[in-house]
Amino acid sequence: MNVVVIGGLGFIGSCLVEKLLQRGHSVRIVDVRASRVPKGAELCIADVTNFNQMMQAVSGFDIVYHLAGTVLNTARKNPYLAVSLDVLGTVDVLEACVKNNVSKIVYASSFYAYDGLPEDLEADEGYRSDIFKAETFGVVKLVGERLVLEYSRRYNLKYVILRYGPVYGSHDRCSSVIQEFIKAGLQGDPLIVWGPGNRRNQYTYVEDIAEGSVSVLSFEDEVFNLISPEQVSIRQIAELLANKYGFKVEYDLSKPEGPSVPYISPLKAMERLNWKPISLDAGIEKSISGMKVKASSN
Repeated sequence: MNVVVIGGLGFIGSCLVEKLLQRGHSVRIVDVRASRVPKGAELCIADVTNFNQMMQAVSGFDIVYHLAGTVLNTARKNPYLAVSLDVLGTVDVLEACVKNNVSKIVYASSFYAYDGLPEDLEADEGYRSDIFKAETFGVVKLVGERLVLEYSRRYNLKYVILRYGPVYGSHDRCSSVIQEFIKAGLQGDPLIVWGPGNRRNQYTYVEDIAEGSVSVLSFEDEVFNLISPEQVSIRQIAELLANKYGFKVEYDLSKPEGPSVPYISPLKAMERLNWKPISLDAGIEKSISGMKVKASSN
């Protein structure tokens, strides 16, 4: 298939591009910056907030993966940028897809679509939060999902919405708590846990996210949670790193920890896509190995 990956030089996007190329797909990477491009892919420099550039970027392709946008901390600090990239940018991509007769869009949403729901809930794909309960990052992702559904209804644009879990790995652009803990530990610094470390989440290894994303190529008009079934607390992550790798851990009880999100079910993806995410222990081991290799080559 001829596939466009918008945001294909990012943390998840670069891993997704590699998986698509391995399966023999023709891949165009669309990003706002120039960087090393994997052999077999082409690079198109374009900005999602520029409609004319998006028109050119997706022209002649069958499927568009839309991964461009802000990350959580950026959306918290700069809501204007979050709306510009995640809402206005998404509608540019959708409009360009329709006008270029793209057959399907795969939209990268987030587990923050469930932000603000009760912690004791088990949420499958039939759930979503209220925009007045979710924080900004969740709001722009929910609006993005709504726009995808609107374009599907109006123009019969096929879609798959992927609600990614909190992602970690060895990529330089990853900013998860696991990544920060590993960086600190490898440098000999203590892992600083805010509060008692009771906040729970379902941390998902980046290659699993990419594998699941490739697996949806044959699906239409579906929503999938791509998130690990393993729910752990920050304290458990810190203790795992301390026990297995000898990292030092300190607790700063003066810092407030955030609330936990509800348990998010990946059952649909595991059954329909035959998706098999690895354990947190295995993912951390891969991440540490990758970060050590990068450090030794610098």
